Amino acid sequence: MKISKVIKLPAQQRLLYWIKERESIRQARKKKLPRPWTDDEILNEFRFCNVRRMDDKVSKWILKHWYKPNYNHKNALIACIIARHFNKPSTLEALGFPTTWQPRKYKRVLASIAASDVPIFNGAYIITGKNSNSPNKYSTVIDETTQQFIDDPPELNTDSMEDCVNALLPYTHIGTFMAGQIISDLRWAMKGKWKDAKTWAPIGPGSRRGMNRLLGRKVDAGLNQEQFITELETMMGDCSILLDSKISKRLEAIDYQNCLCEFDKYTRVLLGEGRAKQKYKEAV
Repeated sequence: MKISKVIKLPAQQRLLYWIKERESIRQARKKKLPRPWTDDEILNEFRFCNVRRMDDKVSKWILKHWYKPNYNHKNALIACIIARHFNKPSTLEALGFPTTWQPRKYKRVLASIAASDVPIFNGAYIITGKNSNSPNKYSTVIDETTQQFIDDPPELNTDSMEDCVNALLPYTHIGTFMAGQIISDLRWAMKGKWKDAKTWAPIGPGSRRGMNRLLGRKVDAGLNQEQFITELETMMGDCSILLDSKISKRLEAIDYQNCLCEFDKYTRVLLGEGRAKQKYKEAV
């Protein structure tokens, strides 16, 4: 659909459209079909995360090379913390899965990468190192963010995504969004029942804006975790009815949270409020 028509859709229909069209693009790229993959000028040119979080390129790499070969490893949480802070396969490949904790070695490896002017971090997540005593961002991740979990590991109730996220929040440099990303990975890296995977997800800045757009509120309106879950539950119920089951049956709550974030980015571009960050490369 051309964006001249998309812009006229009500918010709920626009979200459903985005989910269907983004998934269609994933399928087309998987089959290595040539462009255009869609009539939508924005979706055809700019990169957005997939509808299902674990279909994203970085997530697939981490799952294949780190989590599956080392499933239920004693350092699974440490691996997830490192994986989502750096979020870049080349960096993670250089570091290797943390079967043992070797902070000095990791910093030597990272210093070598930095010296070669190769990016260490994937820019998808903002890692600020605010209030850090470390000399650089990667040292903050190793010495402050990760080391504290080695020194004082949390008790994790792997029956519940929510409980695990809450267990991480008291730690330095860990906010709700990053805790949610780490535990969403841990659900694939560590044995557990994860009973609320289909019903609970942590709110993030993008999903807050996306939910506000969906429900016709001001984009920057306040929204707490409790209200977000109530509204997410309604949204997921609607999507389970209105989406093809081939899409909806693959999705967990974190995926819908992710869709809200991408829906916000897409709508921002559609309405001329901002620009998308990355374009597709010509080679698929």
